[in-house]
Amino acid sequence: MIRSLVIVSALLMSIASSAWAYRIMEQPEDAYELDLGAVRLPASENGTVVLTPCEDCRTTVLRVNEQTGYFANGSQMSLEDLKDIVEDLLATTVGREDTIVYIYYDVASLRVNRLAISYRT
Repeated sequence: MIRSLVIVSALLMSIASSAWAYRIMEQPEDAYELDLGAVRLPASENGTVVLTPCEDCRTTVLRVNEQTGYFANGSQMSLEDLKDIVEDLLATTVGREDTIVYIYYDVASLRVNRLAISYRT
């Protein structure tokens, strides 16, 4: 009798668990992953990032502000320091071809949260 009660209780608890609930997940952030040549960095901390996601795509413009984070190979830095690194990378063929730019932006406001580059040292 107790065994049956335990089994019935376990079945009822599994049916009523939150695993059966439907959840709608929102994606507050999206990202672009582009070659360095497809991106123009902002001129200032309240400027815009101009990018072309693909050859047939229209040019996209995203805003940056003082809360935007800038990273190079995982290290956070100022926009000016990042622009100096990008300028050096654009001066070499390897830098232009092997540097990837990641642009993470807020879907609702189209504001850039983080801008990161990854390159070989």
